[in-house]
Amino acid sequence: MGQSICCCPPREQGDAEGPMAPLASVRMGKRGTQVKVKQDISGALVTGTGVALADTVIEQDSAYWEVRVLEAGSGRSARVGVALDLAGQRLDSQLGDSVSSWAFGGELPGGPLNKNDVIGVAFGQGDIPNLRFFKNGTLLVEGEVLRIRGEAYPAVSVGEGDELLLVFEPGGFAHDPPGVEPGQTHGSAGTQENDVSFGQKRSYLDELVVALLS
Repeated sequence: MGQSICCCPPREQGDAEGPMAPLASVRMGKRGTQVKVKQDISGALVTGTGVALADTVIEQDSAYWEVRVLEAGSGRSARVGVALDLAGQRLDSQLGDSVSSWAFGGELPGGPLNKNDVIGVAFGQGDIPNLRFFKNGTLLVEGEVLRIRGEAYPAVSVGEGDELLLVFEPGGFAHDPPGVEPGQTHGSAGTQENDVSFGQKRSYLDELVVALLS
């Protein structure tokens, strides 16, 4: 399914945690029959009901991306996480069965997602835990997953009224990835200074979202 990306060499056992790498040039792939995806430079907007997977296997030793909650539906069912290569009815359900998908949100530990939340997702097969979530920049210990076996894809699931924006490009991040010095973003070509303040970056991204929704 789709492409795979591997931009970070595996760490030797005992190495200290390095900076998380953003997933570049990622688009959405498989999705449920009732899921709608609209993608442009601001990210991928996911609405409808069901699951949407990115088209890229997470092969980085440490990867990071963000999901912005533009709207939280009345059912508060939106979830963010990773999944194996789902198909059929599993794409028309919700994430978080802990067998084929792992997630945060809805009725899972950590509580539902709220409008304007920014959920950072850090995933690495070489890290323990493999999967971590950050809600508005704060680590959610209750959402950690120690080990995930198999090829995992960035994924979200939505319900009626939910609107989630997946951001893979570091220029659109609201928060620095784990292991990156404040005020910097880490790309495949190395760490670069980010001269845009949080407020400016958030305002710019909001303008892109308005264009995406129009």
